[in-house]
Amino acid sequence: MNILHWKQKDWSGREFALRTTDQPLGNITFTGWSGYDAVYTSGTATISFTNKGWFDQEVTITYNGEEIGKATASLFGKTKVLFNSGETYLLKSKPFSYNREVQDESGETLISFKQPAFSFGKGDIIVSEELPDLTREVLVSTSLYLKSVAEHQAAILIIIFIPIFVRNVFGS
Repeated sequence: MNILHWKQKDWSGREFALRTTDQPLGNITFTGWSGYDAVYTSGTATISFTNKGWFDQEVTITYNGEEIGKATASLFGKTKVLFNSGETYLLKSKPFSYNREVQDESGETLISFKQPAFSFGKGDIIVSEELPDLTREVLVSTSLYLKSVAEHQAAILIIIFIPIFVRNVFGS
């Protein structure tokens, strides 16, 4: 297993750095303050994520200018990455946890995100050594992108619904 580290670069949550223990690998940068389009750049690749939708999303994944696949995500789970080559990967998470797993179609875990409680904005990524380099780079960046989007959306829903909940519980 390879261990990578990711870290949110600033308070906005719009830029993330990915690295090994001793060297930087790449950055994910969201292309605006309110949207969910983003670009991952490394020394070997530029991977773009173009998002359509909010509750149910379809994300186009482009590698060095060529569309290589799509990710479908729902605010309520069921996130899937489908490459044009036919490979399919599932992103799974447990409720109220920042930890996530990427599994292949047979259910084998290939990538695990480990983020301790109260460790906002950083964590480790454990990656199977069996993944080819290109697949690893695309899956890790795509998974980190999707994790970030899901967490931003959950935060927005909490901000919207807590005042409604408080008003209904405590009356007006």
